[in-house]
Amino acid sequence: MQKKQLWIVIRQTFVNRLKTVGYWMLVLTPILILAAIAGINFVVQATQNNTAPKIGVVQNQPLVHYLDKQQQLDADIKGYTKTSTANKALTDEKIDAVLVEHQQQFTLTKRANGQSIDQKALQSALTQYNTINRAKALQVSDDTLQQLMTPPKMSTHIQSQKGVNKDGANSNAANYGVAVALGILIFMFLTSYVGMIAQEIANEKSSRIMEILLAATSPGVQFFGKIGGIGLLALLHGAIYLILGIIASFWLPKISQLKGVLDMLQGIDWSFALMTMLIVIVSIFLYMVLTAIIAAMVNDLSQVQQAVAPVTYISLIGYILTFVLNGQPHNAFLNILSYVPFVSQTLMPARLGLQYATMTQASIALTLEVMTLYFLSKYGLRVYKRNVLTYREGNITKAALLSLKGLFKAH
Repeated sequence: MQKKQLWIVIRQTFVNRLKTVGYWMLVLTPILILAAIAGINFVVQATQNNTAPKIGVVQNQPLVHYLDKQQQLDADIKGYTKTSTANKALTDEKIDAVLVEHQQQFTLTKRANGQSIDQKALQSALTQYNTINRAKALQVSDDTLQQLMTPPKMSTHIQSQKGVNKDGANSNAANYGVAVALGILIFMFLTSYVGMIAQEIANEKSSRIMEILLAATSPGVQFFGKIGGIGLLALLHGAIYLILGIIASFWLPKISQLKGVLDMLQGIDWSFALMTMLIVIVSIFLYMVLTAIIAAMVNDLSQVQQAVAPVTYISLIGYILTFVLNGQPHNAFLNILSYVPFVSQTLMPARLGLQYATMTQASIALTLEVMTLYFLSKYGLRVYKRNVLTYREGNITKAALLSLKGLFKAH
């Protein structure tokens, strides 16, 4: 294999794709989506009506006084002597809900377009109100009642390799959100670059240019040249996101509204980002090699989707399992799959973000990916050579599976 020819193919593939609008849309779309979400969230927060809901209580002045003192309820309480008067105020949109008590049972009637009421806080306040009334009926002293009503204080801490996180509940939710977002982003990466390499090879084969190219070079030059060119685009893509991430790490903490969110992301640091990037980049090359092998079997561009469909289905496995990973740190099936190449690219970063896996375990998954990439590239070239100048009729997927069946056979 001539290095000069290989570099020419890599550079040509890279430059041709770099000039396309499709590539830059792929790079910019996630950024634009995040910017749009942030913008919409800012507008929603800025225009949100923070007026406290108004609740009308019928024929129960003690309850009016009690609820009015409950700060956690965050509502304006107004008493009414008649049910009809309260209902009319509700119809006229002067209040947002009507609360009626009958034999220690409460009925809350809300207006459909009224302000949102925290029903958990209201339920808690009503439970305490009933408890106080029953305690008075049993002649329980005020001091004893106060002791009984005082809830125990509890804070949640999570111990991990990175230390103790004092905001455990929020951290779990935030890290799970990051894991799911990673799964979506990685799946988008894979499918995009799988499509690129498939189109590169299928386009040249369908236009019969491949015969001319192979007359001047070798199958190995074309095989690794195409993969190298598209791979450079993936590396550039990742480098752009890395630079933006570094800029964001200095700029975002200065925004007071985001500081609390950033503090919750205890599973995210630079070691996590670097390991995730390495796993994803190797997996992209792994999928591109597999796709290049299969794409060499197509006759024209119309067969590309049919040929690469099995590759997409494989990538879907890890993507889907990312959504069920939360809360299952010791699930043997998921843990084993997080080491399996072609699936580990989403599961292992997700486990790492949720702090279910260590850097050592992630390194093992990365090593297995690199080993698989080496052997698949070495033996896959054989299948590519056999099929790149062969034109078949019939089911392309079946032909691809039959060719892959003999992938590691000696020739």
